[in-house]
Amino acid sequence: MKTDFATPATSGPFFKTTRSACAVALLVSLAACGGGGGGGGGGFAGFPATGSSNPPVSEPQAATAVTFSGTAASGLPLSGTVTVKDAKGTTKTVPLEGGAYQIDVTGMTAPFVFRAEGTVGGQHVVIHSAATAADANGTINITPLTDLVVANIAGRLAAQYFDGGEFASLTPDELKAESDALKAKLLPVLLALGVDSSIDLLRTAFTPLSSALDKALDVLRVSVDPVSNVATITNIVTQQQITDDLAVKAAQDAGSTPMSGTGMGTAADDITLIRKVLSDYVGKFANGLPAAGELLPLMTDSGNPVTGTYGFRSSDLTAAQFANQAVTDTNLVGASFADVVINRINYTIDANNTSPRAFVEFTHRDKNGVAFSNNQGMQIVKGTDGVWRLRGDGRVFDLNPQIQASKDKTSGCVSTALEFNIEDLNTGNSSNVASVVVTGPGLPAGGLRHLRPSTGGFWPLEATPGNNYYYLASNCNGLPSANLSDADIAAIPATPEYTFTAYESDGTTVAKFSTFDIIYKHRFHARPMTLAEATAATYPSFTTTPSLASYAGGGDFAVSATGLNPGFSAEFFLNLFVSSSVSAKDQSDVAPSAAGAASKTFNLSVPNAPLFKNMFVGTRDANWRALVLRDTYAVLP
Repeated sequence: MKTDFATPATSGPFFKTTRSACAVALLVSLAACGGGGGGGGGGFAGFPATGSSNPPVSEPQAATAVTFSGTAASGLPLSGTVTVKDAKGTTKTVPLEGGAYQIDVTGMTAPFVFRAEGTVGGQHVVIHSAATAADANGTINITPLTDLVVANIAGRLAAQYFDGGEFASLTPDELKAESDALKAKLLPVLLALGVDSSIDLLRTAFTPLSSALDKALDVLRVSVDPVSNVATITNIVTQQQITDDLAVKAAQDAGSTPMSGTGMGTAADDITLIRKVLSDYVGKFANGLPAAGELLPLMTDSGNPVTGTYGFRSSDLTAAQFANQAVTDTNLVGASFADVVINRINYTIDANNTSPRAFVEFTHRDKNGVAFSNNQGMQIVKGTDGVWRLRGDGRVFDLNPQIQASKDKTSGCVSTALEFNIEDLNTGNSSNVASVVVTGPGLPAGGLRHLRPSTGGFWPLEATPGNNYYYLASNCNGLPSANLSDADIAAIPATPEYTFTAYESDGTTVAKFSTFDIIYKHRFHARPMTLAEATAATYPSFTTTPSLASYAGGGDFAVSATGLNPGFSAEFFLNLFVSSSVSAKDQSDVAPSAAGAASKTFNLSVPNAPLFKNMFVGTRDANWRALVLRDTYAVLP
């Protein structure tokens, strides 16, 4: 239990609840099961293909059962659904189980287009694939690569092709031509990483996280510009990019230059080792809380050049501070780091990258699979001994951004907001910073300036001292907001990115740590909710003993909550405010039950009767956006 009369409680390293929750660059990965398809076209047994001139059979016949199976993955397996649409517009939807699906299309008319829709690591993803009658009872995977194959056939976004249903004439030859053309563009990278040249990007089965194909596709990103209808494929190791004009068919695109495999020599082995250091770290907590000293060998050390040229720093904590906090976090016992995405591997050694570095993102899930945090920007550094070690995020600030929709327990009014929670836990490395300006979609042109507080704790907004919430819209009486319309909020990109720039006291000079500018970025997994969406959202409910109005500290304050998302940790918060310099606060992240219930007992003390009391219980949606029910009580003068 923590009682803090000056600063708010902070959560543990790595695993603090992400209070934020790309233009999306999708991590491409395939995972398949079962055999492949191929061959000629035609309808299924008992059902002629679209456009067939064959007369119907004279006797009713039972249709031969036809199924498709495979894996829907965008770097990692999707959680969501697969919908198949046939040539006549009939659809059928099945759930994904660990990214795998099986769907019965008996009685439907070939050809087919598939849509997988769901989340990957908290990010909303929609990708497509296609099949003809020749693929019956085989594997059809649904990935960003198959999405690109379909888009090339359509000459526009695959989603538009699916929605329009204009694919009755799709042939096996078209699928093969566009799939082979895409493979040819990527083949040097595939071969450099040990993939067989005969690979079928649509149908070949392989083992995720271990096969050569999976490792190769781990280094690729695919994005499509919906205006120009041009796709960009990026190699995250070499940063090489090639483009694919969807309007140009495979036959006319045969002379395009493929992506080079140069520089991929050690990437296959390193991808395994990068993932291994994360599994080694969480493995220390497999059967209980380890000693801090057991974690330190997994981290970089500026005093030991074998570990690379980088020292450890994460959310402004040193390696020792980080390890000491981690070994008190019971939510790590039996936990896992899931949804591991390698966003970049930089082997280029220069003034800005003095050792090979990988930049990864992952989710911390407890032993029951409850998600506690999504961690972006984690760096893993390769030592001179070839071992990869954790470097942390390298930041001299603790940043906890979040998207939030909130509801008042008494009035029922709602608000939609962005919170850019900034704290400086170690002023010794950043005392030159007087303010941090956040810029990005939905914010004022000059951004939001957060000022260093005189008493420590979170950095409040310049315009609203004591507050770090930027309310985009609200129907709560007297609550200042930007008054953005729902159309304005809906226009914010689907995965908006925000930049944090630190300034010295003159407000214009960018502050530095050593020789590096203090500039950080954070990407959310979804845009903020519109006011209409926030109003329609489902919020938690809670009861307290005693009531908030009667609680003055010095004893237990029990909170029981229901209506929580069982897949995410719930956040409980209580604040007793006496004066600008005296308050007591506590915050805890608690795993809900399978029924979505959780409880927390606070015990805070303050030297005088509090003038203001506030609390909330928060849960999260599938995109890490916070849904918060608030309660407040003020002593009127």
